[in-house]
Amino acid sequence: MTIELTVSGMSCGGCAASLQKALLAQSAVTQASVDFDSRKAVVESELSKAEIVALIEAKGFSVE
Repeated sequence: MTIELTVSGMSCGGCAASLQKALLAQSAVTQASVDFDSRKAVVESELSKAEIVALIEAKGFSVE
């Protein structure tokens, strides 16, 4: 399933790259794209939306 989320707390493109790398490191995530400018994260995964939000928040970011 593909989930699109708005992420806050990213201060630069490096933050987006770091979050994207962390999401892709999860075995249940097949694809992830995080864009700093639009503050969007698009994740294709077997995980639920709540599980993906928990992963993002564990990295110090917030989901709106």
